Order: sequence, then C-alpha cells, then structure tokens
Amino acid sequence: MKKYIYLLFTVLFAGGLSSCKDALDLPDDGRIDYASIFADRNRTMGYLNKCYGYMPSTSFEQSSAYTDDAQSVWDNVTSSGASKWYKGEVGASNWIFGFYWSTYYAGIRYCNVFIQSLPSATAFAQPEEKEAWMAQAKCLRAFYYLRLIQDYGPVPLITEPYGYDHDYSKDRRTPVWQVVQQILKDTEEALAAAGAESMSYDAKGFRWVLGSNYAHIMHRAFAYMIRSQAALLVASPLYAEEEGNPYTWAEVAKITKEALDQCLSHDYALSTRLPLIKTDSYNAYDYFFLTSYDYSRATDKETIYQLNGSGLNVWQTYGLPTNEKQTSAGFCPSQELVDSYETADGWPIIEKYSDYGDSHLRPKFNTDAGYSDQHPYENRDPRFYGSIYFNGALRHWDDDEELVKIYDNAPKDSSCAISSNLTQYTRTGYYLRKFNKHTSTYEKPADGSLRTYRLAELYLNFAEAANEAVGPTTTVEGYAGQPAMSAVDAVNAVRARAGMPGVRDKYTTDAETFRPRVRNERRVEFAFEELRYNDIRRWKALDQAQIVTGMRAKKTDEGTFTYTRFTVSTRTNADSKYLLSPLPFSEVTKMYKLTGLDWQNPGYESAE
Repeated sequence: MKKYIYLLFTVLFAGGLSSCKDALDLPDDGRIDYASIFADRNRTMGYLNKCYGYMPSTSFEQSSAYTDDAQSVWDNVTSSGASKWYKGEVGASNWIFGFYWSTYYAGIRYCNVFIQSLPSATAFAQPEEKEAWMAQAKCLRAFYYLRLIQDYGPVPLITEPYGYDHDYSKDRRTPVWQVVQQILKDTEEALAAAGAESMSYDAKGFRWVLGSNYAHIMHRAFAYMIRSQAALLVASPLYAEEEGNPYTWAEVAKITKEALDQCLSHDYALSTRLPLIKTDSYNAYDYFFLTSYDYSRATDKETIYQLNGSGLNVWQTYGLPTNEKQTSAGFCPSQELVDSYETADGWPIIEKYSDYGDSHLRPKFNTDAGYSDQHPYENRDPRFYGSIYFNGALRHWDDDEELVKIYDNAPKDSSCAISSNLTQYTRTGYYLRKFNKHTSTYEKPADGSLRTYRLAELYLNFAEAANEAVGPTTTVEGYAGQPAMSAVDAVNAVRARAGMPGVRDKYTTDAETFRPRVRNERRVEFAFEELRYNDIRRWKALDQAQIVTGMRAKKTDEGTFTYTRFTVSTRTNADSKYLLSPLPFSEVTKMYKLTGLDWQNPGYESAE
C-alpha cells in the first residue's frame, strides 16, 4: 500500500469500496458489495447517477478572453488569470483553467465499474432499460475521455476497474488516436442499444427524445456529437502526424456526415424560430440564444446538449456600464473578431493584416467588399448585430432613439467609452450582446443560455473534414435517407439560417482557398461559445492569435464620427506548450516516483 499513496489515479482505486455510500446514501456499515448493488434496480440506478457526478458545469467562464476573440477587463490585475495568460506566465503550478484530470478519471472509474458489473445485474424486467443504462455509461466514459484528450493529449486508457494488485509502475500515456478508437467503440456500442428508431417519451431504450423527466441524460444525438468531435480532433494538425495514427480526413467526413444525417432524420434542425414579439430579438440566430433549452425539442430542435440550463447574467457581469447595477464588462470583443464578420452580401472585409507590418492597425481591405473603416458597422453579417454592441448600436430593438455611446467624448452619464483600467468599461470599443436580452434587468433578469453542443457544430465539423478530404464542392454520401452533401453545402446551410448568402464562388475553388472560409465561419457562428480556444490549439494556430486590437471612436463637431484602430494587447503565449494543458504538478510527481517517467506535457514544470 506504500505505492498507493503516490497513485495518480487515487480516485480510480479508492472509489471501489467507498463509492457505494456516496452513490446510494446507504448506511456506512462496510458490508455493501457490488453484487448487492447490481441485484437491486434502485441501487443500480444510484450507481449510474454517480457516473454522471463528474460532468463539468457551464459557468460562462469564457475561454473567449483567452483567444484573439476578446480581451478581459481584468487584464491589468496582476493576480488575475487573464493577466498571467496574456504574459505567458502560467504553468503547471498556477494553471488558470483548473485541473480536471482527477475529476474525469473519477467519472471514468465509476463508469468502468458500472460497465463491468451491469451485465450480471438481475433486477431488470425490461432488457431495453438495461441496454439503455449501459449505453449511457459508455457515452459518459467516451465524453470524459474526449475532454481529457482535448486538454492533455495522450492519457492513460483505462477500461476496467483497477484491482488491489495492479502494478502502477507499468502505466503509460496512450496515444490520442488509440483513445479516439475507444471513444468510437464506446459510442458505436451505445448506439447499437435498443431504441434506435424510438421517439416515444415512454421508450425504455437509448433515447432520441428526452423530455423534462430525462433532462441531462446521455442520448443518441449526444453519442453522435462525441464521435464527430473526437474524429475531428484526431485528424487535425495537432495530432495528424502522431505515430501510428490511422485516421484520415475522409473517415472523419464519413463519421460526421453520419452523425449529422442521423440527427436530421430524427427531428433535429437549425433553429429558425422568431419571437412572438418581434422586437425581442434581431433575428432567428440572435433569438436562439435568448431561449432556454427545450429537452423535448418541441420548440428547440437545434440544441443537442446543455450542461447547465440556467440563464446567464450578461447584463450584470458582461454588460454595458449604463446598465443599472452592472458590475463588470467581463470581456470585450476584439477588432479581429469584428473584422471576421463579412458584409451582408457575403464578402470578407479583410484580405490580410500583415501587409504593412504594424500589428493589424492598417490591414489590407478586400476591394470587393466596399468596406470603409470610417463607416465600419454598415452592411454587415446579421450575426454581428445580434452578437456585439458597437458605437451607435441600438440599445433596445424597440427604441430607435437610444444608441450605445462608445466614443471618447460621450456624455459622462451615458458613456460606454473605452477605459484602459476600469473593469466596468470596454478595453476594445465593443461589448458582448449575444445571450443578452435587451429588456433584462436586475429586477427581471431574462438573459439566454449557453448551449454545450448544437446541430450547427455538426454542419461545420463536416464542412471542415469534407473540405480537407475531397475539397469544397465534391459531395459525401448521405445516411439515413439524407442526401449527399459537400463542404460548401454545409457551410451555406448554417449561413442561410443567419440570413447570409452562400460563400462566394471565388473562395470555393479548392481546399486551400476554402479552408480560411470554413474556419472563419466557425469563428463567427460560435462566437463566445467556448469553441475557438480548442480550435486554435488543434489547428496549431496560436501564433496567429497573439494580437488584439480595438476601435476608438471620436465625435466631431459636425456630429459624425472618426474611427481609429489601436493595439490593445500583444500577447506572449504563442509557445507550443500552450497547445496542451499541463498535468497537475503533484500528480506528475507521484507518477514519476511510480514509473520513473516524466508524464508532464512539453514545456511545463516536470518532476525530473
């Protein structure tokens, strides 16, 4: 047992006997065993519930502020995570995002016990229910492993509970592609469970339709999303050259096309719903984020999963300083993100930033776009107006008179002007609008919700994979009665919901030309939804995300405005070590003592 105290996977082992009380709230008499648990339906359900206990919560921490999409207003507070991140001062001893290594392995440990023990369970009148519970546990295990490899890269692959005699000195980190193999195996077996075609609320199989009584359980669309995300990750530049990796973009396109088509065949769809009161939102895209997740999909057919169903308080902690009782602007959209929104007729406004070599301040504009830096907010992608407050934006959709004043000489009582140190004011000249219902107040908070997974991601996952595999316009075979689709088709479907035209033919000639449009579409469609942080890491594009600029407005005596780009931040965290998160230093030390190997990711504090 001396070796045990240094164990990296303490939770995988210690949970074996003590977990029963936690999971089932049984008397702590030391006599309950697995046979007793899995001979009783309610106890078995309790153990499955324990498997769910390590799902992360959605706190709207906003990893956007750690990308070139936004700048945190806490950037001047030296002890803040944002300040340390921008200066490249984070490591294994002060990692700012928290460590989920032990948390996810604890969940995996419970899943392993459940998966191993459930086949011998005898307390099920309906075999479909037993199959469904097994499918849920396998989905959960796949999810935990996906989160681990997204953060840490290669991790130990453990699919059975460790026994007392396990030799931890032989444990090793498993290549990402082999972990992905297990994720695909687990989800494939989950999807083979009974209930594939059932959409009944009373169905006992692995479900398509949830309803409020089944909120947050694993289901079939979730399994398909996990498959798509895992496959996309392993084929991306970060892991494409991993030794032995057999995954090709063609296979990723196939996996994701099947995931998308199965969801489309089972009543999932991009949300085009509009509010009953027209002035509640700007358009269908904007309105989608102002609504709550509908588990039964009677109204919300786009959301695949939402970890936390509660509404956000954008008005207060990410809001305008003119909002009553606002406490912080939170993070501020960057000029780079604003530049990524095309014109309303589908032209990118920026060709490139580097022509003049002065930190994005004098970009080369696309002459086809007809864009003017002195009229920067005219004729833009509708998603821009529903996502970002800019100088001159309508504060309320039902009031043409009240405009957001983000200019230097604005009246003090209504100013939202730039500040370099006050946390209630923007750093960049922009504020977050997405998720913020314009009527939301302290007395009547009504902001929307952050979705974890939604159908639009499957469209754009497929677009990326198909473009890399066969180019932008070649179609990939459909599934479940759905038609074949090309990468361009998938991107255009997402754009159409937002009221945007299809991608201009000029950008669909070949994979290399279309690649920036696919990546830009992800950036715009999923702005502030936590995807870009992982995207720029798997693309190995940290060096392209170091400069953040803003736009400063001044009002002239004639009542017009002049606009000037300025540098907000030049970050120093492009080092390749930031492509992965560090393993907790304490755990690395333990495993070094056990195995004699340094398990730390490159560039971080090691145990040697």
